Amino acid sequence: MKNLNAFLITSALVLVSTSACAGHPHNGYHKAKVVRATPLYETVRYPVDEQVCWDEQVWRQNRPSAFPTVAGVIIGGVVGNQFGHGDGKVVSTAAGAAIGGVVGHQIAKDNYRRGGYPVTRTRCEVQRNWRTEQRVVAWDVAYRYRGAVYHTRMPEKPGRHILVNVNVAPAPYFPGR
Repeated sequence: MKNLNAFLITSALVLVSTSACAGHPHNGYHKAKVVRATPLYETVRYPVDEQVCWDEQVWRQNRPSAFPTVAGVIIGGVVGNQFGHGDGKVVSTAAGAAIGGVVGHQIAKDNYRRGGYPVTRTRCEVQRNWRTEQRVVAWDVAYRYRGAVYHTRMPEKPGRHILVNVNVAPAPYFPGR
């Protein structure tokens, strides 16, 4: 029963307040024509990481090689084998191989000491660059309502009309004025 009474009282108040507002055409939302909408910009600076690559020449070191030493031993042994007879031939072959090995080893060391040869390599790194751009942050809007022009700021671009909230209230009472 209490719920029914509360419902009836609430319904009656809603009906009375609705009919009271219906008598005042200036209360509520009305359309106003947009006369001008100007965007407001803000400059924004933000980081952009980009990969930057370039080619550069570097020197590649010659690797130590046993080939000149081995080749020197073989060639020295063949040349030494051409000299001497009998046991002398063995000694001359061994001496030729030893001398050829020493010469070949020296050639290998000289090639290694001479450095190397140029090689092109691609190097890359990430660089942080900064960009700036203009962004619209709000709109200054001029609108006409009942012949007068008003101004407001809106977060989004308005259409041709905006809704305005019109609310008429009595002024404070000041006796004697």
